Amino acid sequence: MDNLNFNNLLFDPNSFFREKSRNNVDFKFPVLIIFVTAIIAMVSNFLVMNQFSGLLPSDMSSSISTIAIVFGIAGGLIGTFLYWFLLTGILYSISYVFDSKGSFKRTLEFIGYGFVPQIFSSLIGVVITYKLTASADFSSQDPQLITESVTQMFSNNPLYYTSQIIGILCLLLSAYIWVFALLHARNMSIKNATLTVGIPVGLYVVYMVYLFLFTSGSI
Repeated sequence: MDNLNFNNLLFDPNSFFREKSRNNVDFKFPVLIIFVTAIIAMVSNFLVMNQFSGLLPSDMSSSISTIAIVFGIAGGLIGTFLYWFLLTGILYSISYVFDSKGSFKRTLEFIGYGFVPQIFSSLIGVVITYKLTASADFSSQDPQLITESVTQMFSNNPLYYTSQIIGILCLLLSAYIWVFALLHARNMSIKNATLTVGIPVGLYVVYMVYLFLFTSGSI
């Protein structure tokens, strides 16, 4: 049975995927990685939804908060798997420009391994989300006071900035892994694989940096 060598995956993905390319497509580890990431996203959504459910009137709180929490948890599960498929589809489509060859199933498998760094950033995000929501005051029913409380959660908050920086760094590490994932899944050159991953990931990083620098204090 194949083992998941985290050391090679994170620090020598070229060797990792070269070895995996010799085996049949196997979704065991990729699905497990995505599932763990989804569980963490569900916990994060639950913490947020549970905190904001206290803003509802008492006669509506029970039923509506339950629905909101269920949808938040389901969204974390479905959304994470959907993100995996969409990202793979985007990278697979862009790679066509470079006359690459390789199955979608193999590409989906290899892209799944690249989500390992997202587990770490998601765990950090859950801890910080808990601390931020726990410290915010949502006891008032005044919308203006609630807005001010939410703004204070993010504005000039070292925890929020730390979470964003870690998220960007982990995304860049994932992108590094995805380059070699495409190199072997789609039989591409390192240059073309880098361009394929760099286009969508680069745009998203620019977007994250923009939010981080220019909107965190005015949410």
